[in-house]
Amino acid sequence: MDFLDAVLANTVNFAERACFRSRDESLTYGELGVRSRVLGEHFDAMLGDDKRPIVVYGHKSPWMITCFLAAVRSGRPYIPVDSSFPVDRVTSIVSESDASVVIAAGSELPAAIGGRQITTEELERMVRQPLEGAPDLTPVRPDDAYYIIYTSGSTGRPKGVQISRASLASFTTWMTDLVDGAGASGSRADSRGGDVLNQAPFSFDLSVMDMAVALATGRCWASLDRDHVARLGDLFAMLRASDLEIWVSTPSFADLCLSDPAFNDSLLPHLREFLFCGETLGSNTAAALIDRFPRARVVNTYGPTEATVAVTSIVIDQDVVQAHSILPVGAPKPGTRILIRDPDGQLLPEGQRGEVVIAGDTVSLGYYHRDDLNAVAFGLLDDAAGQLRTYRTGDAGMIRDGQLHFLGRLDFQIKLHGYRIEIEDIEANLRRLSDVRQTVVYPVEKAGQPGVFTHLEAVVQLDGEVPAAPLGTMVALKRRLREFVPDYMVPKIIHFVPEIPLTANGKADRRAARALM
Repeated sequence: MDFLDAVLANTVNFAERACFRSRDESLTYGELGVRSRVLGEHFDAMLGDDKRPIVVYGHKSPWMITCFLAAVRSGRPYIPVDSSFPVDRVTSIVSESDASVVIAAGSELPAAIGGRQITTEELERMVRQPLEGAPDLTPVRPDDAYYIIYTSGSTGRPKGVQISRASLASFTTWMTDLVDGAGASGSRADSRGGDVLNQAPFSFDLSVMDMAVALATGRCWASLDRDHVARLGDLFAMLRASDLEIWVSTPSFADLCLSDPAFNDSLLPHLREFLFCGETLGSNTAAALIDRFPRARVVNTYGPTEATVAVTSIVIDQDVVQAHSILPVGAPKPGTRILIRDPDGQLLPEGQRGEVVIAGDTVSLGYYHRDDLNAVAFGLLDDAAGQLRTYRTGDAGMIRDGQLHFLGRLDFQIKLHGYRIEIEDIEANLRRLSDVRQTVVYPVEKAGQPGVFTHLEAVVQLDGEVPAAPLGTMVALKRRLREFVPDYMVPKIIHFVPEIPLTANGKADRRAARALM
C-alpha cells in the first residue's frame, strides 16, 4: 500500500473525519488535503528546481504533519526536528542536511538557526492565499527519499537516515495487514474509526509506525505532547476522553502507565492492539498488559531506523511469556530476510549468536551525504527475486525456531526509553566542555532484564582536582551538556575521579573506569 496515495484518497473519502488531534488542536482529512496541496504549490514556486530536503521544526502540531505531506507532494523529502532538541543539535542537522528551507511548524525557531526560513505565520498566510494557475505537483518518486530522520552519531555528528517512498509503502502494507488482517482495504468505512496513539516525537522513527497505521487507514492520529508524558493525571484524562483502538509506544512508556492501577481496560474499553518497538519488551511488562487488557493483543516488533522502523513481529501471549524469560522479537515481515553473521561475514546457522543483518525492501537508501558510513553499513545481497539492500545493524542476535532473539549491542549503541543513543556521541559532547579532560559513559541495566536500561551514568576526569562539592559540579555539568544533546542523552549521575585508566593502546579503559564506582 503506497502511504502517500492512501492518505490522499482518505482526504477525499473521509474529508470531514479528524485525522489528527493533539491537546486542543485538531485537523480533518479534508483540511490536510487542501492545506498540504496549497503549501506544496507555494514550496514549488519558492524553491523551483531545488529538491533538497525541507526541515520541519516543532512539537506535535497539526502544522507539522501538514508540512510533511506538503513537502513530499512537492517532490522533496522532509526532516522532522522536535523543538525539545538543543539549539546546537538543530543547527548541526540543518547544516549536515544542507536543507533548502527550515519551517517553524507551530513552534518558534531559535534565533541561532540560519538558512532560509518559513514561520508559522507565513504558513497561515500561504494557506489563505492559494496560487493562481499553479502547475500540478510532482511528488517524490518511489525510489526517492520520502523522509530523513537524524539519529545519534558516534563522532558527535548526527547522521540522516533516508527512507524511500517505496520502503514506506512496503512497511505500511505490512503494518496495516498486521492490525487489520491481510487483505484489508486500507480505509476504514465504519463510522467510529478508532484512534491510534502517538507517543513518540516525530523526530523519533517510532512515530512513523503510528502515522502509517492511522493516516493510511482513515483513523485519527491521537497525539500526546511532552506535558502529557510528564503528568500522569493529564495523560489519563486524555486517554479516558479518547476512542483509542491501537496503542503504539515504547515499552518504557507502557511501564510508566502500568505504575497506576487505573491503567486497565476500563480506562480504554475499545483498545484491541498494543504495538511495541524502540527497545526490549520485558516479560513482566507483557504479562501485566495481558492481565489488565485481556481483549487486546500485545505485539512485539524489532527494527532499526535504517530499515524503516521495524522488520519483525510476534504476538506475545501467556504461552510465549511462560516459555521465554527474554521475549523473542519475532519473524521477519514479507520482503525481508534476517541473516546472522559472524565477524568474518559468514552466515551462521540457527541457534548461534552473531550480528543481525537485515536484507529487504525497507532497508534505507543510506545515510544522507555520508558515503563513508554507507560503504561500511550498507550493501547488496543476491536473492532469487533480485538484489536486496542490506544493513549491518551492529545488534547481536540469533534465530531459534524461526524467531529472532535480540541479544544486545555489539558496539556502544543502545536503546534507552525507546531512543537510540550512541554512547560515544555523549562522550564526544561531554569532552566539548572546557574543563572535561576524559569521560566514560555507560548504561545501567535493569535487574534481571539484559538489554533493558534504566538510565545513563558517566565517569568524568576534570582538568583540575576532584570537586569538593561534587553535587553542584554535576548539576552545572549536566546543564552545560544540555546545550549540545537532548535531555534523554544526559547522564542521570556523574561520578568524578582523579584519573580515568587507559588501555594499552591509549584508549579509555571502560571496564576499569566503571569499576572505580
